[in-house]
Amino acid sequence: MITIDEKVGLLSDYNLCDHCFGRQFARLGRGLTNFERTWIIQSFKEKEEEISEEMFVRENIPNGREKKVTEDCQICGGRFNNLDEYVDIVKSSLERYSFKTYLVGTRVPSEVGDAEEEIWENVGVQWVEPIKSEFNRIIGKRLEKRLKEDEGLETDVDFKRPDVNPVIDLSKGRAEVQINSMLIHGFYNKLVRGIPQTEWTCGKCKGKGCDECDWTGKNYEESVQEIIAEPLIKETKGLETKFHGAGREDVDAKCLGNREFVIEVLEPEKRNVDLEKLAEEVNSSGKIEVSSLSFAEKDLVEKVKKRRANKTYRALVSLEEPVEDERFERLNKLIGTVDQKTPTRVEHRRANKTRKRKVFAVSWDNITDESFELTVKGEAGLYIKELISGDKNKTKPSVSDILGTETVCKELDVIGIEKPEGFEDV
Repeated sequence: MITIDEKVGLLSDYNLCDHCFGRQFARLGRGLTNFERTWIIQSFKEKEEEISEEMFVRENIPNGREKKVTEDCQICGGRFNNLDEYVDIVKSSLERYSFKTYLVGTRVPSEVGDAEEEIWENVGVQWVEPIKSEFNRIIGKRLEKRLKEDEGLETDVDFKRPDVNPVIDLSKGRAEVQINSMLIHGFYNKLVRGIPQTEWTCGKCKGKGCDECDWTGKNYEESVQEIIAEPLIKETKGLETKFHGAGREDVDAKCLGNREFVIEVLEPEKRNVDLEKLAEEVNSSGKIEVSSLSFAEKDLVEKVKKRRANKTYRALVSLEEPVEDERFERLNKLIGTVDQKTPTRVEHRRANKTRKRKVFAVSWDNITDESFELTVKGEAGLYIKELISGDKNKTKPSVSDILGTETVCKELDVIGIEKPEGFEDV
């Protein structure tokens, strides 16, 4: 393994600025800049002392040194003299966005990267830091200071998922900004029938517009997603939204059980959304009601989509023939395991197989010769309409088989959805 002194000797063959020289020893010592590491090395070399790792401490930084960065540096070409200019470029690229977290990235010219790698091939990579990392760190720290001094903004670096990720191209003198999406978590009720959960693009024209969709490009005029998204897009000036629900109810069903969701705003310019005001605007539609809104992290999306919550349904069931009241007691036979082959109405988009689902409780009310009201609590994934009709014996047992007459679900409401931990009161 090469020693510090040996590496210093090898590097003497190159003309390097204080940043680029010290960066070859960046893993030695803490709380030091790379040019301060250069000064420590120079100080001990002038004393002709052997250099060890223990010497890289603040107490050994010599006084009276000035940072040397010249255009003939074989790696950076003097670019470390332009740091304030780079900060100006990054700051300018972020002017239209509001954010709390950021992460600066750097794209260095190919000749800079090639020069650095050539030196590494000759002197090794022990203790080194890539030039991109140093630029990222210095520009990021200066940006944070400038934002606070000039704009009064309190910002933080986020290495995992920042609100904004400006990447400065040193060769072109400009910055590109990646805007990470903003996510809002909450619960919704759908108070009317005939509205899908998400925007439903016309299958014939694929959204372009045609006679079949009345040139709207959609099968339905609006959706849960669009009603929530309209004021949100207006407030954030985002590009579009994605909607992630914990399951979905049928288009013709109401949802009154507070279904969990995350709505994702792509490329938002503004993030300081008043969630109470947003809820008021959505709820004023009279069609969708949202509650318990909060800002969310990206990892919550998959958790919400994977939730398998038990649900309670209320259905208005039509009877082909009148049924004696006492026969309804037989509906208790539904409690237990139900076998359901893929329903006819979804077999074009679901695998054709038999699923076993549990029914936990049933009750009935408001019986007439033509209809009755059925309440069912079932396992996630239980098809209620098919549980009622039997779907030509694809579901066994079924309400139709038990009552001995054809039964059809005329109206369906989701009235209860089990909540994740921490949201039991929603």
